[in-house]
Amino acid sequence: MKIILIGFMGTGKTVIGKKISSKLNIKFVDIDNEIEKCENMTITKIFETKGEQYFRLLETKVLKELLIEENIIISTGGGIITTEENLNILKDEKNVVFLDGSVETIKRNVSTELDKRPLLKNSSNIYNTIEKLLNQRYDKYNSACDIKININDKNIQEVVSEILVSIR
Repeated sequence: MKIILIGFMGTGKTVIGKKISSKLNIKFVDIDNEIEKCENMTITKIFETKGEQYFRLLETKVLKELLIEENIIISTGGGIITTEENLNILKDEKNVVFLDGSVETIKRNVSTELDKRPLLKNSSNIYNTIEKLLNQRYDKYNSACDIKININDKNIQEVVSEILVSIR
């Protein structure tokens, strides 16, 4: 059993991944956390000092390493689908779950942690930045997933239950 959670930042990939992990009693890994451990710095610091391209290379490397494992829940970063290689990797997997949230839902979810969101932290209009990035990425999320879950107006347990009845 392997479940890969994709979606924009603030859609609950980590929280939901941990819940599914404990329900199914299988390993959970957050790709961003793995990268932070390997690099010994935050994602924000990696973006600032080494750039987004360097980060995306690390992301691909960690994704490939994790996909070798069985019985794992993988939470990806929101931008994982921005590189063609990652998009193609995800298209070849099953149980790729797209957590689909509206701009309003995402803004509400990330508003307390903007300092941890390198692509939002210097934005003068968070709503517009989220909307622009989400529009750029939306079709890629859709093409990479085989399961799509709308998270708007749902609590964590409702989303977890929907995922568990949808996986193969």
